[in-house]
Amino acid sequence: MSSDHTAQKTRFGIIIAAAAGLMLAVNDVSVPFAYKSGFSPPTVVLARFGFLFLTVVLLMVVLRLKPRLAPGHTGHALGSGAITAVATLGLLGSFAFIPVSLGVVILYTFPMLTTLFECLHARRFPGAVELLCLITAFAGVGIAVGLNDVALDPTGIFLAGLAAFCYAVSIFWNGIALRAADSTVVSFHMAISGIVTVALFVLATGSFVLTPEPGLAPWLPLVVTCFFFSVSFVLMFRAVSLAGAAPTAMVLNLEPVFVIVLAAAFLSEGLTLARVVGGTLVIGAVIVSEIIRARKEAVVIEPIG
Repeated sequence: MSSDHTAQKTRFGIIIAAAAGLMLAVNDVSVPFAYKSGFSPPTVVLARFGFLFLTVVLLMVVLRLKPRLAPGHTGHALGSGAITAVATLGLLGSFAFIPVSLGVVILYTFPMLTTLFECLHARRFPGAVELLCLITAFAGVGIAVGLNDVALDPTGIFLAGLAAFCYAVSIFWNGIALRAADSTVVSFHMAISGIVTVALFVLATGSFVLTPEPGLAPWLPLVVTCFFFSVSFVLMFRAVSLAGAAPTAMVLNLEPVFVIVLAAAFLSEGLTLARVVGGTLVIGAVIVSEIIRARKEAVVIEPIG
């Protein structure tokens, strides 16, 4: 594979990661409507993974892909899917104990964790600019969502921290062990283990609750959130296969910014100065991070002599 093709592949992965962030934001904004219809959080998570499974199966049929991975890859994909399911359950569970704003800030430590995991794997220290961009993006998320007078419940903080850790592990895991595998087939196996993990949790806790409202209208928000979750999931791990784990995680910092804009449009949440400033910091950190990454790649692929 030529160096130019590799650079183009990475840039395409970054674009896909940004699209995944937007799809995740649409999913986030639609979730409260599903809750208002009477669905419990674990039920929504289970429906998401079920919809994801059907979506990936359809993609595999259209693309004529076989549901088989290379020897050794299947276990990695199943493990990563289970970890992702735990992350999703942890995040939604944290919202029962702490404000959503605090949960989101804790969750978005996962790009920093992903970078640290990659540095440990490569046996190197993070670069100064690399760390500065990550910290700036994290600070921007905190400013944007607002952290005034929040309740610091230990259980909620633990669950949100668990979600951040598990998302970082899953993205890092895919970036190291599954980057060479077809991302659609990987998503297929991840969906299977995700469904099993969430189903076991629902059975153990008795938390499966459907809407009590009659008709199809109450189901529409659930379908919307499941659709955008499925699309974002496939795009996110496709981005990992193209651009790598740390760049994908960094670009996903855009998700809270998208959420703020969409929430202002559809949930009547104000677009305050703090949210604009915080969003600008996140976008700036992502742009600077990508400029530095592109320059490093240019130095590496520049022909000698």
